[in-house]
Amino acid sequence: MSRLFRDRLLIGLAPAEMTVVRFRGWLKRNLIGKDSVACDPASGAEPWQGAIAALKALEVKQPCNVTVVLSNHFVRYAIVPWSNALNTAAEEDAYIRHHFSKIHGERTKSWTLRATESVVGAPRLASAVDSGLLAAIRESLQEKPAARLISVQPRLMSKFNEWRKSIPDAGAWLVLAEPDRACVALHAEGRWRSVQNGKGAWRALLDRERHRVDGELPKLVLIAGAAAPSNDGDWQFRAMSA
Repeated sequence: MSRLFRDRLLIGLAPAEMTVVRFRGWLKRNLIGKDSVACDPASGAEPWQGAIAALKALEVKQPCNVTVVLSNHFVRYAIVPWSNALNTAAEEDAYIRHHFSKIHGERTKSWTLRATESVVGAPRLASAVDSGLLAAIRESLQEKPAARLISVQPRLMSKFNEWRKSIPDAGAWLVLAEPDRACVALHAEGRWRSVQNGKGAWRALLDRERHRVDGELPKLVLIAGAAAPSNDGDWQFRAMSA
């Protein structure tokens, strides 16, 4: 079957749940199926092993292109300053890894790192994922001949790409709420300015981050995973698709 006519499978992996959404169509994507499977976050030494067990058990019968979106429980983020001294991919990887190692120590040696593209001089949003998790995803899908893995994306980047047209030039806060965790990021004036990904309530994290960032800040907050509260003097909330 031609790749143009393959279904698209969007798989979300989180500690306690795997979601599976199937789309069909090329110019216009039509939702044809949606399901979720409970996972046991305590089933192994790593919090992602329960999700991998669910992925291994998933039946894929129709040819499809697969995108896997990782819960922010499985991702670390950092804003990495621009450097004019980087000339090769190896130098860039070492620079980003050094930045993460200052925060997380020796654990970074077992992580796979990525960073967004940016304009010259602008900070970059970098992400770190356990290399063992990425290898387990690839191995699980290689066992399914009908499935073709296209990409693995951190949830923050997946939602940013989805919401990009909703972010005005002045910028917006992105809030992704999950059980026992929240990710709050600020994208303004075409660049990443802030990111925090931690345990606890999203509103408290948002309020703390507002006081941590310098300069004029937008009031618009795009939020998914939690009900958007009423607007107040500090914030203008807009509910987005989870």
